[in-house]
Amino acid sequence: MSDETVRFSVVCAMFQAMLRDRSSAKKRKHLRTFLDRVFTARDRYFAALRLILPGLDRERGTYGVKEHALAACLVDALGISKDSEDAARLVNWRKGGPRSGANAGNFSLIATEVLQRRQGLASGGLTIKELNEALDQLASRESRGEKASVLSDLIKKTNSTEMKWILIIILKDLKLGISEKSIFHEFHPDAEDLFNVTCDLKLVCEKLKDRTQRHKRQDIEVGKAVRPQLALRVSDAATAWKKLHGKQVVVECKFDGDRIQIHKNGSDIRFFSRNFLDHSEYAPGMSSIVQHNILIDRCILDGEMLVWDTSTNRFAEFGSNQEIAKVAREGLETDRQLCYVAFDVLYAGDTSVIHQSLAERHALLQKVLRPVRGRLEILVPDGGLNNSRPLGEPCWSVVANTLDDVERFYKETIENRDEGIILKDLGSKWEPSDRSGKWLKLKPDYIHAGADLDVLIIGGYFGSGRRGGQVAQFLMGLSDSSTPDTHPRRFISFCRVGSGLSDEELDSLVNKLKPYFRKNEYPKKAPRFYEVTYNSKERPDVWVDSPDKSVILSITSDIRTIKSEVFAAPYSLRFPRIDRVRYDKPWHECLDVQSFVDLVHSSHGTTQSAQDRGTLQEHSKHEKVSKKGKNKIHVVPPHLTKTDISGIKEETLIFTDMMLYFVNIPSSSSIDYFHKLVAENGGTFSMNLNDSVTHCIAADKKGIKYRAAMRHGDIFHYSWVLDCCAQKRLLHLQPKYFLFVSESSKKKFQEEIDSYSDYYYWDIDLSDIKQIFANMAGSGGSSDLSRHQNKYCPSKRWRLLQDCRIFFHEASPDMDADHRAILQLALRRMKLEVNWHGGQVSGDLSGATHLVAYSAPPSSERLFGTIYDSCSPGERRLLHSRRLHVVDHSWLEESLVNEERLPEDHFSLRPDTFEGFEKTRYYLGTIGGKFGNFSSSFFVLCSALVWGPPPVEGAEEPRKRGGGDARPAARRTRRRMVTSAAKVHSGEWEGDDILHVAEEKRDSVDDPLPAMLQLPSLQGNRSPSPAGGAKRKVSYKEAAAQLLGDP
Repeated sequence: MSDETVRFSVVCAMFQAMLRDRSSAKKRKHLRTFLDRVFTARDRYFAALRLILPGLDRERGTYGVKEHALAACLVDALGISKDSEDAARLVNWRKGGPRSGANAGNFSLIATEVLQRRQGLASGGLTIKELNEALDQLASRESRGEKASVLSDLIKKTNSTEMKWILIIILKDLKLGISEKSIFHEFHPDAEDLFNVTCDLKLVCEKLKDRTQRHKRQDIEVGKAVRPQLALRVSDAATAWKKLHGKQVVVECKFDGDRIQIHKNGSDIRFFSRNFLDHSEYAPGMSSIVQHNILIDRCILDGEMLVWDTSTNRFAEFGSNQEIAKVAREGLETDRQLCYVAFDVLYAGDTSVIHQSLAERHALLQKVLRPVRGRLEILVPDGGLNNSRPLGEPCWSVVANTLDDVERFYKETIENRDEGIILKDLGSKWEPSDRSGKWLKLKPDYIHAGADLDVLIIGGYFGSGRRGGQVAQFLMGLSDSSTPDTHPRRFISFCRVGSGLSDEELDSLVNKLKPYFRKNEYPKKAPRFYEVTYNSKERPDVWVDSPDKSVILSITSDIRTIKSEVFAAPYSLRFPRIDRVRYDKPWHECLDVQSFVDLVHSSHGTTQSAQDRGTLQEHSKHEKVSKKGKNKIHVVPPHLTKTDISGIKEETLIFTDMMLYFVNIPSSSSIDYFHKLVAENGGTFSMNLNDSVTHCIAADKKGIKYRAAMRHGDIFHYSWVLDCCAQKRLLHLQPKYFLFVSESSKKKFQEEIDSYSDYYYWDIDLSDIKQIFANMAGSGGSSDLSRHQNKYCPSKRWRLLQDCRIFFHEASPDMDADHRAILQLALRRMKLEVNWHGGQVSGDLSGATHLVAYSAPPSSERLFGTIYDSCSPGERRLLHSRRLHVVDHSWLEESLVNEERLPEDHFSLRPDTFEGFEKTRYYLGTIGGKFGNFSSSFFVLCSALVWGPPPVEGAEEPRKRGGGDARPAARRTRRRMVTSAAKVHSGEWEGDDILHVAEEKRDSVDDPLPAMLQLPSLQGNRSPSPAGGAKRKVSYKEAAAQLLGDP
């Protein structure tokens, strides 16, 4: 039996049996029975195995839906009202309450409950082949309506149990209690090894048809992703050294980026992630660099994709890869760029080299790869990145001969705010998906977490699974103690935390807070005493309605903090977890935001004290203190505690007789780092701005301290300090180092520099020019600007779009690839035209003056509806504003051709009134709910039923169905029509005639709502139809079904 004959209900029965039996042996037996006795077509195994292991199937594209989007598609597929109870249960599947029932938090079970009332108990006979074809269609469809249509077809062919498993397969959340390794082993003993080197499930099924025949181990190939070698986690340096004792060990910095394999096959460059996904978004920014600097035609590199900041000559913080990849794809220039750090080579020329030792592969890596500063780097102990590291910073990779070498390198790495270290056996081979201990990783959160922080619960999130319908995570806040000696009145969102408590502790905490939980009804604002970002990732399900009713939690985390964009606090935590509940501590004694920021700055961007960053081995061996008696780290503002430089050794005298005051510093560094750098080079520093300060140093032109420093004198960029230390000499103060020049300096150096810090007799470079322009503050108002424009740019054609801020909307999502490529080129040209003619291109609707829809649909109203559907609620509010012109792209094209800005009203896509537009949309949505799949064709039909030429006097009334003595119909108030539309009303025309009229009237409809509301078929009154006749007469509903293509 094959996928053409085996029904999906059989697969569901196997899933149910595996879910029911807890024994691993029984689960494997169920799978073995299915493969041996049910699905016997060995050459078609892939069709079944891709349903059992959906997460490994790369033949089918991504579905592009998670639970929330899938819920919306199901609502459309079932044709239920969006305001109905079942629709609310699907959309709010994670939340508790009477609507969600016992299955809250489990989307598939919630969906099953909704489907049970709409599907029969009997299976529809869906086969495995039919299911795979439907899932292929679902993955290829882009719009929500198209996906809903595929789901609607599946619902008709299945029962609720089968649909439950289909939804689980779509979400790739098949939790059967059996591992991927066990499934592979039951399929074939060599299946896992083959998959590890090919990452191709279809190839595994095709090559391993016979379980009794062993397969010769296959080597890796260029162009096929390989599962990466993994590092085993260790708790401390001593444990790591013990595991690798007696071996040659290299210790490397663990970069915090994306683990990427680069496959080069001639001109074909591919980027595969650790989950064997093809990251084609990296190609525009990296392919050319890789192509020209890998010195052989065929090669596979293993490494990390990072972002390099050219302004600071450092790697940027984690999290900006996708943003910079997008910038590179759009051809924009920034100070940040993608940078690939290669630490291994797996394939060179025509040969796999994974069987060679790591030391041999390091030597080969330096032969096949030419480094490019900040773009393509090599991580090896005897060259590569080590050769270009800034002065005073640790090496990126070293050979360790003793445990002290490992601990020293680890300490330097953490001081530099890197993620951790990797220890590797230099004699080891490269093994796909191996985590046996040839590579070891050591991170700060494995050794000793950061300081315990006492923060306040301000909101809660519902859990999923067994915690569904209950608050299982908390939104934490820091107090804003702007007014001393009083209780805080505002709390700033800080992080989200849920792990660390037992079920009993969590239940006790939730029960205590439950009376004070207030449902978060988006888009309503948060309570006035909470400062939040309204980011979707931050938004809680419930608020604590008053902070004085809340509870403080003591939380800990990975010691490294991250710049916060999701939360309102300037920094957040990585991997936070609850240490204990502080019932003993009053709500107003939680940590305040300024103390936390000071703690971060004084601890080199971490939440760990200087003592904690000492000998880390001692913590894991000896410090086993109970939670109750744990010593707390006291938070002391740094301006009260001077940086400890007692152990600093003076290396140069660059800053002799200088006292430096750091106004502000870059977020990637700490104040201690700069203070120690100054001390190492013979200078002194001040914690306060006073008359003894000779140089004020800053990173940004902002803040109260910066404004105070402006009154003190000149302000210099922090890069001057770094450059002086790197070159071991005091550098001349060039224009690029000036952030602010005081009036006294301008007078003093008036014969040497101009008012913008540009020296008359010194050559300048590009960075100097950038800073000079930055120092040129805008002067004068709009009248001065207009005067200069009229003087130096008299032609209005170059100021055609002045004061226009244009957002481009791509309103044709259903294009094929060729048309989409053409559209992208057209959009790019239009954006350049906008900039060239004095306008600005906006990335979003906020602040835009024009929305230009670049498409060519038949109807402006339909186009505006498409735009309206694609907008968020906030953007829809902007569409209501008359200050935003919503126009077709022809407005821009014709304005440029005519060299004058044409009136927008002639090109407007906005309907006359939003009230009528929204009523029409609501009404059409109601019709769609009645008749199932609703399309614009139905709208065309309804138009044909209403509009036509004026009625004709004395038109003959149709007779009622019946005998010849039947009395004529009573005359109606509305005169009958003998036009084509009248025939449709009377029911005298056949289906083909109705369709013909519908098509003729498609383009003549202006406002369908008033007349549609009067349609007899929509008021419950059907027009009479004559009996008999050679052709079968059709009703309105039948005509609609025929037009829509429904049976």
